[in-house]
Amino acid sequence: MSEHAARGALRPGSAADIFRLQEIERNAATLFRGWPGIDTSALTSVIALSDHLHAIEQGLSMVMAVDGELVGFAIGDMQGEDAYLRELDVALAHQQRGYGARLVNAFVAAAQAKQVRHIYLATFRTPPWNAPFYARMGFREVARADYLPWMNELEASQAAFLDLSTRVFMRLD
Repeated sequence: MSEHAARGALRPGSAADIFRLQEIERNAATLFRGWPGIDTSALTSVIALSDHLHAIEQGLSMVMAVDGELVGFAIGDMQGEDAYLRELDVALAHQQRGYGARLVNAFVAAAQAKQVRHIYLATFRTPPWNAPFYARMGFREVARADYLPWMNELEASQAAFLDLSTRVFMRLD
């Protein structure tokens, strides 16, 4: 295996990737099984085809391939003048290799190329691969009093299937 293949190759996502990305999302969600306060039944759904296509159109879909196989992705969308990192997933067999951080950095670069005001995400507070991971990358918790209208709307839509006390919005500083 070449050094380049071992490191993984980043590229923009395409429509042809979507079904594999949904498989990766399902696989990565199994990491939450048994984690206190997280209802894994809510994690069995995947991002819709139309949402993936929208992220691709906006230039906010990044994929990681190793030896030609897709192993991870980051997608998001624009929320007014801000970018929202909606989902980051790396297949279980490929975690702990820096691919997640590289995907986040690629998403950030794509968002900054659009001259966004801020980059946000919503994640679980406690699993080390969630809020603590993003904090190490420079994201900071957004105080509830500082939520933007779209954050309140997103949270309201998630309240039916997620314990909101386990969630946090973060902004890249």
